[in-house]
Amino acid sequence: MDISSDLQVTKTIITIVSNTFLSIENYVNIVEFDTNLIRIKTKEKVVKITGDKLVLKYINEGEIGIKGIIYSLEYVD
Repeated sequence: MDISSDLQVTKTIITIVSNTFLSIENYVNIVEFDTNLIRIKTKEKVVKITGDKLVLKYINEGEIGIKGIIYSLEYVD
C-alpha cells in the first residue's frame, strides 16, 4: 500500500513500556552497543540508553526494539 508523502511520519518515535522495553522508529544506525549502554543515531540527535542486561530484541529497516532494565534515555549531540 502506498502512503502519500505528506502522511508519512519521518520523525523519530520512541515508545517506552515500563522500564523493561523500548522501541525506536525511524532510526539511522547503531553507534554503540553494550549490555549497559546503547547509543542510536536518529535524524535529529543521538539517543543514549543506559541500563542493565540490554539486548536487541529485534531490528529491521524502520524500527529497533531493546529489552532489559532501562535506567535512563537521553538525547545527546
